Amino acid sequence: MNTFALYCKSYRGDLDRAQVLAQSVERYNKDNIPFYFSVPKEDVELFKSAIPNVQILCDDDIVDSMMTHGLFGWVSQQIVKSNFWKLGLAENYLVLDSDCQFITEFGLDEFMYDEETPYTVCHEQKELWNWSVLHTHELGFNPKISFAEDRKKIMALFGREGKVLDFGPGPVIWSAKVWRVLEEVLTLNNLTWLDIMKISSSEFTWYGESLMYSQAIRLVPREPLFKAFHYHQQYVEYKKSGITLDHIAQNYLGIGLQSNWPQKILHY
Repeated sequence: MNTFALYCKSYRGDLDRAQVLAQSVERYNKDNIPFYFSVPKEDVELFKSAIPNVQILCDDDIVDSMMTHGLFGWVSQQIVKSNFWKLGLAENYLVLDSDCQFITEFGLDEFMYDEETPYTVCHEQKELWNWSVLHTHELGFNPKISFAEDRKKIMALFGREGKVLDFGPGPVIWSAKVWRVLEEVLTLNNLTWLDIMKISSSEFTWYGESLMYSQAIRLVPREPLFKAFHYHQQYVEYKKSGITLDHIAQNYLGIGLQSNWPQKILHY
């Protein structure tokens, strides 16, 4: 089993973006960390042909298709991502989305604190909340309030009070040890992954709160690894301000451009 791997759950609708991600990994992955994609069964051959230098897995090998049948795509995607560890390919992994791309060289030391302990993305998301103060009207809601309302549901189940923490945005670093503990808790309480996703569909928070509750690994926090553009307006403002990839790369390993934006926006 590998100590660490890179993993992306994708599908044919994001193939163009997945190719950009794969190219960035090939360019910047100085330690040759293993990289895996998983896709629906009907997309496996398409991805193998389009991205030949990456190992392509079938989602059904991770999670029985009956578990995710009929679910919204993003919910089923989160269940698959949260169960990748069951394949036994890596004890720890970086969970990437197709709309991510690396912009600078990276190695194992960006993700592992020591030989056994991965970093954990864990912070208060102040950069986004500060930006949203000026944009609440145009967004039509207050992101900080809606975020807290959703995350407190999970905190309450673990009996935790205090600061509402963000264990995202992606890409995030996950340990199989934490997911194993949550799986045991689910089994003891006759719950399934689908059950907890109905409570809150934030897989990032399920992982983070499980870690804090169980202490299955040492929590060594890191700020977000990538500059995530949560809203298109953020992207527009950065471009207008003349901020380049070289500027962003001084503090981030990559960028995340939302896949629901115009298809032509594949690069910063």
